[in-house]
Amino acid sequence: MKGKSKKGVFLLVFLGFVVWTLAPVWAAEKTEIVFGYSAPISGGMSHVGEKIRRGYTVWSEMVNEKGGIYVKEYGKKLPVKLKVYDDKSDPTTSAKLYEKLITMDKVDLVLSPYGSSIGFPVSGICQKYKMPIVMVWVSSDPIYKQGFDYVFCLIERASQHGSSPVKVLKDRSIVPDPPKTLFFLAAKELYNITCAKGGIEIAKKEGFETYYEEVEKGVKDFTAVITRAKTLEADGLVAVLYPQDSFLLFRQIQELGFRPKYFNGLHGPDIPDFWDTFGQSAQGVVTLCVYAASWPTYQNKEYVERFKKKWKELPTHYGGTGVGGQIMHQAIEKAGTLDREKVRQVLLTEEFKCILYPRVKFVSEGPYTNINTFAFTGMSQWQDGNIHTVFPPKVATAKMIYPFPANY
Repeated sequence: MKGKSKKGVFLLVFLGFVVWTLAPVWAAEKTEIVFGYSAPISGGMSHVGEKIRRGYTVWSEMVNEKGGIYVKEYGKKLPVKLKVYDDKSDPTTSAKLYEKLITMDKVDLVLSPYGSSIGFPVSGICQKYKMPIVMVWVSSDPIYKQGFDYVFCLIERASQHGSSPVKVLKDRSIVPDPPKTLFFLAAKELYNITCAKGGIEIAKKEGFETYYEEVEKGVKDFTAVITRAKTLEADGLVAVLYPQDSFLLFRQIQELGFRPKYFNGLHGPDIPDFWDTFGQSAQGVVTLCVYAASWPTYQNKEYVERFKKKWKELPTHYGGTGVGGQIMHQAIEKAGTLDREKVRQVLLTEEFKCILYPRVKFVSEGPYTNINTFAFTGMSQWQDGNIHTVFPPKVATAKMIYPFPANY
């Protein structure tokens, strides 16, 4: 028995030595970093899905052209590989896909989906599996009130998006004669409602008379809403809708001859198709501006040039999705590893930069967890076929046209 015992001990020691000596070799076999995400390639938000995919693709190509992301743990740069699924614009589908990416596909890390209705269940999946995720176009306040410490909000919260359309009206250097009555319109979706109600709260504090109405996503007729706004003599309209609904609203506003002094469509007018569709009648339409190709931010010039060369267009708003990859790139290099927990710790403690903001720092304030304290939301406007940033002044590229000319 003693002889067998000695042999067993020797075998264990030998196996331990083999594992120890081969560990660096096994680690060196890592050949790529796989990022997984879903996008609405089909379904009701498919018009955005392709822009999301293009943004991530441009970012990955920028990284890979320079050899990849340096990971100290492996002593070399690793190229980026993207694994994307079509979530069909459906929250349940997206949640299942992120669970598949994490548990079956075994991706190294994940990137953000699009939209708060989809981001909400995805946030639960990432928290469950302790997978850090930097949300880009996912900003509804309730998501960041759950205490989820693996979920990070890059842009301003939705309730703050609704405040910029009001703040620009209070700047007398931009708007000398602001409207007196603001009519807020929102689709019955988490982000839209949160955004609109945040704007109403600010508007009331600033002394505006306010009205509010909700419509179903994919509504077929805005006649009743527009008629009510006209009856109330609302001289300012702030519409928080999805793009396809915004297009219909603006078409019917023209048909019914509604001419407010201020028209702000937070989503829809922010894409190039809006001017292509409406032409000169879109002159003076104001929209949300979270990102612009003209901003002198980190790597933005290179990003825009590559985007334009590859896709024959400038990145606008959703085309800036590559920002999520930028943050994860920096987090990995600062952590020196692909270990999720260590990457999360870096996201919690370090500062970053990106094409959206010169500075990014995630903090927890009040009921909110992991929000970017340096985030801001701007306003842009269609002027003669080009979309210009008009607010805030620090990033403005043109003076705002006011009042809305209503060229129809």
